[in-house]
Amino acid sequence: MRSNMKLRPVVVALMASGALLSSVPVMADGITASTQSAENSSVDVGQVNAAAQGTSTLGSREAQSLSQKTRFDSGQSIKVLDKHELAAAGPVGGSAQALSYAPGVSVSSYGYTGSTKTSISVNGIKQGWGGFSGGQIDNGSLSVTFDGVPMVNPSSGLWESPQVPQNGILQGIGITYGPGNPVDRWYNNIGGQIDFVPLQPTNKAGASIKMSYGSYDAKNIVFNVRTGSIDGWSTILAGGSGSSNSYRQTPDGFANPSYNYAWFLKTRKTFSNGDFSLGAYLAKGSGYRPVSIPLNPIAGVTMDGTPNSPLYSQATSGYYSSLPENVWFKRDGNTTWLVYSKLNLALDSMVGLHNTLWYRNGHRLHFHYNNYGLSNPKNLYEYNNPHTDVYGDKLWFSVALPYNDVDVGGFFLNSRYNSRNAFYNTNPPYYGSASVPNAHYRSDYFDQTDLAAFIQDRISPMENLHITPGVRFINYQTRYTPAAQSDFAAAYALSPQNNQGALPTASNSFTKVEPSVDFNWQPMKWLAVFASYAQAYKEPQVGGGGGLYQATPPIYSLEKSADYNAGIKIHFRDAAYLHNFFLLASFYHLHYTNQYIPFYDANGNYLGDANGDSIYQGVNMALEDDPIYNLHVFANLNFEKATFAHYVTGGVSYDGLPVSNVPSSTFNIGTAYSYYLSGVLLEPRIWYQYTGAQNIFNNNTTAPSQQKMPGYGTVNLGFDSTIPTRGSIPGLKDVKLSVDVLNLANNRYNEFQYITAGGLLGGSSAGQVLALPGAPLTVYGSIAVNF
Repeated sequence: MRSNMKLRPVVVALMASGALLSSVPVMADGITASTQSAENSSVDVGQVNAAAQGTSTLGSREAQSLSQKTRFDSGQSIKVLDKHELAAAGPVGGSAQALSYAPGVSVSSYGYTGSTKTSISVNGIKQGWGGFSGGQIDNGSLSVTFDGVPMVNPSSGLWESPQVPQNGILQGIGITYGPGNPVDRWYNNIGGQIDFVPLQPTNKAGASIKMSYGSYDAKNIVFNVRTGSIDGWSTILAGGSGSSNSYRQTPDGFANPSYNYAWFLKTRKTFSNGDFSLGAYLAKGSGYRPVSIPLNPIAGVTMDGTPNSPLYSQATSGYYSSLPENVWFKRDGNTTWLVYSKLNLALDSMVGLHNTLWYRNGHRLHFHYNNYGLSNPKNLYEYNNPHTDVYGDKLWFSVALPYNDVDVGGFFLNSRYNSRNAFYNTNPPYYGSASVPNAHYRSDYFDQTDLAAFIQDRISPMENLHITPGVRFINYQTRYTPAAQSDFAAAYALSPQNNQGALPTASNSFTKVEPSVDFNWQPMKWLAVFASYAQAYKEPQVGGGGGLYQATPPIYSLEKSADYNAGIKIHFRDAAYLHNFFLLASFYHLHYTNQYIPFYDANGNYLGDANGDSIYQGVNMALEDDPIYNLHVFANLNFEKATFAHYVTGGVSYDGLPVSNVPSSTFNIGTAYSYYLSGVLLEPRIWYQYTGAQNIFNNNTTAPSQQKMPGYGTVNLGFDSTIPTRGSIPGLKDVKLSVDVLNLANNRYNEFQYITAGGLLGGSSAGQVLALPGAPLTVYGSIAVNF
């Protein structure tokens, strides 16, 4: 019998749900042993916030998955972003800016805070949409969770970064490369999963608040209040709000402002054989999106679209210039709110029951004004307000046997997505409105039912060898109902030809089997060799201004990935110069088939689609360590090659071309050094971030291209000073003052480029390169108070 079996009291099965936690001892009060040991450590990445507050986090499967020991024992390739890498995003940065510090992750956006949307790429597979055209070929193919609850729209496949705009309410972020184990998988884990783990209820009461101010009138406040354990109940309330102007400048002084907020409440009751928790989360991010800018001057592309206006380009109107508000603006907002409950119950000494019940509402609002050229067009305004409602339940049992940890269960969800949109002009001779559009419109409903059943078995024939075979059985159902005729009755009566959802009611149902296996062998206590293989499926994305069901008959197959990961992990808890040392080095190969790739123009019209079959392969490395007690270092590195084995659009083959918007490499390194001076704790920080060259997409051919966008890098500095109050104010522990300087050298670079088809800016722009510039030098000051 395995030696760790003697560590298991009656509730060990409670949190031992799946390969990630099956070897973690859990005590009767619901506090994990590794969490408790972190109370006296300032560097355990899995418990960074709890450690910093001097409290222990109550047992949480999501929180436990962040620990070094859990990752070391897993057969999966997993990266965790800890407090140092979250801080590298800056005090006004959001989830996307933090994610860019994981190996193999790149981001591109029109903004620099948590308010604005960002496209995120993990090992080349994408999620989110940064508000620009081109190259989002495999979009919506990453799962995203908040406290273990899925956040992605099951129909469109999309999650937007403003749904998690405040990093200050997070304990950490976990990234699983590849589909992962069946017990952890949801409905779109083609390329991996991003897990946002919020701050958790704690044993001890406390509170903190942080306020920041900086460049471009950026303001942010974030706080948390913890009740501590009271008769087995513990609650946390955390939240934040921020606003800023854009670094993109307009001639009329319009600042392209943005704002965000997030609120999180969770209460947990711990009892003798388990725990029950209730959670609620509300977040919104909204910002004006500046127009992509040409690299070089283009005939006919001017600041207002008329021949007599100055040319609009980085070389003429200014690197960070943008079009005036009175000719073009787009306000882009995303809101999400969810409520959920979790139950973990030890039925006996071997069997644990786990249940997650949730409801989520997502709403997107794009309000667009486009009078570029001052021509008072028929589609002067766009009012795009789609929404989705999702509810579901996940139930599974964990069984702890002498040489096996078995998880068996499943989930169901139902979702309804309405793709509502309207283009109109309120002026004569059109007299349109958002409710009675005079140009294109749509209002179609996609009802999705996803069913999954799984079983996995973590087999441990020896104490240092763990093999986890698993299988999932899925059934995905989609029902499409066109509703523009009723939802836009007046417009339909006048112009039925403007309805973008022209096809009749339709439905599809798919049943598939997803096998997987991973293993973890530890020939030495500090060395693990691991490998994994998994298959995963997802529905192609729907919605937008046409595509499947709305403009193209729904004859398709589920998109599929086959993923291999293999590598080593090295972990030292307390060795010479290796204190809390963790190294991950892995090779990956992902084959993505049956890709459906729709294309739309700037007015939301469906242009056609492509079929793809792509291969992503590369190397990821991640390192974190405290060489000495007061010095922390981190480094992350990726090299990747992504190509299309097959890509056909309009009857033309582009086989063998690189996948667009996948950097050839990413790299970041940083360090923080803490020391005392006259009783004040000082911590200077410095870090560097680099994104390599990447091929760009050609909207003119609706295909990938050989043209590259150059790589770029930024140097960043920070300085913290923590002043103890020594009881001068009752309850106040310390005050922390911070300064952050991002892009110290004021390097000019573009986060995104693409070749335009000419529809956005007109003139002679077809075939020319448009760009989104990254943020220049920004400086922030912060003050934090801890109770």
